Amino acid sequence: MNDIKRCKEGKTVSVKNYIFDLNLKDGIRATMFGTLDGISTDVLHMPLHMPGHTSIWWMGILVFGKGIIPRFGSGIIMGIVSGILAVFMGLGKEGIFVFLKYFVPGLLIDFMAPLFIYKLDSILVGGVCGAIISLSKLFASILVGILTKIPLLFLVIGLGYVALSHVIFGAIGGVLASIIIKRLKTRIVNVF
Repeated sequence: MNDIKRCKEGKTVSVKNYIFDLNLKDGIRATMFGTLDGISTDVLHMPLHMPGHTSIWWMGILVFGKGIIPRFGSGIIMGIVSGILAVFMGLGKEGIFVFLKYFVPGLLIDFMAPLFIYKLDSILVGGVCGAIISLSKLFASILVGILTKIPLLFLVIGLGYVALSHVIFGAIGGVLASIIIKRLKTRIVNVF
């Protein structure tokens, strides 16, 4: 009640941090981007028939979300939410382990963004981050496949081609996200 009175008087009100260094507003945003990430993978289908082509929007949404919420923990929350949605929607052939395929890129973007000083609006940084987190998704898929004894013969035979396509599509998603961040960051941050 005192906070409402202080807010009406124009005084600053302290914001509580709930998880990691995120306040409620950032937690809701991260959950929104994680939901968008999980649902877009199921809804958006392009008939490219190339491995890793979903990284265009998958990694793009993660890079965009991290660029809008530049705090540690936002990528982890996006990964957890999208992983839980992937498990409940039955995406992939890995069963419950599909969670790792969604969680690992979110975890990695949380550790990579501080290395680039959260400059995800740079095209180069966005492309590099998108490519690396897309590769992390590929390696998480391989690890889950090994653990669950899914036959990975075709994946291992063409691993170079698969890794290259993941890098290319992840970089495209990261570049697109950095362009969107640069154009919309001030508008989005002020609206929410």
